[in-house]
Amino acid sequence: MSLSDLLSLHQSFGSGDFNRSEDPIVHHYPFKFKSPLLPEIAAPSLPNTHLFETLKSIDEFSNNLTLRDVEMQAPLSEELTIVVLDTNILLDYLDVIQVFVTEVEEQGLPVLIIIPGVVIYELDGQKNRERLSWFARRASSWLLKKVKERRSVKGQALNETCKSSGNWKKRDLDAVLEFGSERSNDSLIIDCCKYFLRQRRTFLCSKDKLLTVEAESESVLTISPGRDTFSSRDIAQALFGFEASRFRFSGYRPTYRNSLENLIQITPTPEPDDDGMDVDDDASSVPQLSYPSHSLDLLHLQVIDYFTGLLLDLVVRVAGPDVRSFGCSNSASKHAPSYSRKSFTTWDAPDCLNYLGGKKRLPRTSPRVDTFMTRPYEGVGARRGQDWSRRDWETALRGLREIGDDWQEESIRESVPAAELHISRVFTIPMRPTGL
Repeated sequence: MSLSDLLSLHQSFGSGDFNRSEDPIVHHYPFKFKSPLLPEIAAPSLPNTHLFETLKSIDEFSNNLTLRDVEMQAPLSEELTIVVLDTNILLDYLDVIQVFVTEVEEQGLPVLIIIPGVVIYELDGQKNRERLSWFARRASSWLLKKVKERRSVKGQALNETCKSSGNWKKRDLDAVLEFGSERSNDSLIIDCCKYFLRQRRTFLCSKDKLLTVEAESESVLTISPGRDTFSSRDIAQALFGFEASRFRFSGYRPTYRNSLENLIQITPTPEPDDDGMDVDDDASSVPQLSYPSHSLDLLHLQVIDYFTGLLLDLVVRVAGPDVRSFGCSNSASKHAPSYSRKSFTTWDAPDCLNYLGGKKRLPRTSPRVDTFMTRPYEGVGARRGQDWSRRDWETALRGLREIGDDWQEESIRESVPAAELHISRVFTIPMRPTGL
């Protein structure tokens, strides 16, 4: 996310009042029904949370951006392929999608990820589900960043629908009768796929077998994680077939997931490269050495990445337009703090904490929050997640919570409990004593 995007986002949150009675989702979004024949629409949960505001912002940006706008931003060929994501993919395979999108953008490939509008609101519904809240928050933060970039990820706009009403949020009694009230959200995902299928080759990526069968009946191609080693390369092979060998896509990378019980004990055996995929021989021969595989290491990296984004947002709120001067050669002397000599777009968590510490005293913890929030071996005292004791983890998260309290930063205060639950979860699972 660019600096100007961060500033504009902060201003929009600070100045806009969200009147739920005027929001169309209150009247049209089918979260639940009292009767399949007479649907009563329930709105998303209360808007007094950071997650709700993030998802609301994604929805607003999506409605102001069409497929044509994306093509004008970064011209795409007629060979454009669209991939529609289901909620379960964002919750369980976000890291895979992140890697795939990065590799698509680096190679300039004509692929566009579409997030159905109903998926955005389904993510909001996960924030009070203990084990899923952490993953919903990570997904929403990443989606907002990518949607604002207007490159390879786009949310479904209101009028991007096959419905005669021209508004995907308007309830459709026929869909309720066809799919049933409990599966009305599936009908909206199918509707999204059918709309984009009219324009380009379209795939649905979902773990829901019934949904993929229904999508295929509508001539929508599908991608389903058929194994625990689902990867960016698997998506590329589904999209491009043999042509995928012309490009570079990563194989399996261990990641901390909600359905992790069957993964954390093992290191997958490298798979033979039967399809001629162009892969670096050294990397493919020992993939388990390239990335951490211990669950504490994986969760630690997620905590660092996610809370770094929240700390950057907090710095923008505190510093305002002054962040533009960070890193400018004429504004920082050699005696200035190190963070002020770096471009704000390159700041990490320690830079944010050092800046905030200059404005207000940071909590005194052992280990220090900035040390815990440093990627392994990239700073003094930094180490892998498995090398921190349970007490260290709890202390560092408590320090983050206190920072949220001191600065009245709801995003941090709300997210800490979601992370703490998974810390407790991992420390109760028997694991091998060391990881990679």
